[in-house]
Amino acid sequence: MELRRVVLVSTAAVAAAVLAGCGSPSTTPDPDVVGRHVASQPAAEVVRDYLDAVQDDDRATAAVLSTPGFAASDAWPDGGAPDLDDVEVSDTTTAYDTTWSPEELKAYAQAVNVQATYTADDGGAGTSGGEPGWGYVLVRDSDADPWLIAAAGQG
Repeated sequence: MELRRVVLVSTAAVAAAVLAGCGSPSTTPDPDVVGRHVASQPAAEVVRDYLDAVQDDDRATAAVLSTPGFAASDAWPDGGAPDLDDVEVSDTTTAYDTTWSPEELKAYAQAVNVQATYTADDGGAGTSGGEPGWGYVLVRDSDADPWLIAAAGQG
């Protein structure tokens, strides 16, 4: 399990470096966010930190809070994030059933869903609107590991 954590952290660091090299103004993760991204941090706080990083165009920090697969495919930190206002992240987490999920999600022992609402303004690109519901799936191997965002979608 310790080896998996080292590989996961190393992979996240590589993903952050790759994303940072794509024109991101942020090349290193926010040390305050990294410092609090520990096993005791609730899943909802990870989602809040992720949304803050996306809003700040901080790809390196967003990648640290994500699984390598999610970080590599996440469009929002690639300049695709709308301006989010009135962001509310539910403190309630619900168990997430990975039965029909990709193998990457099934590989983790724990998976939860966290819901968020926000008002989006994308400057007219097509995602503006009221308060959409958006769900984030977070995973980890055990209670000793921090939560990582593995998937996102309407929920």
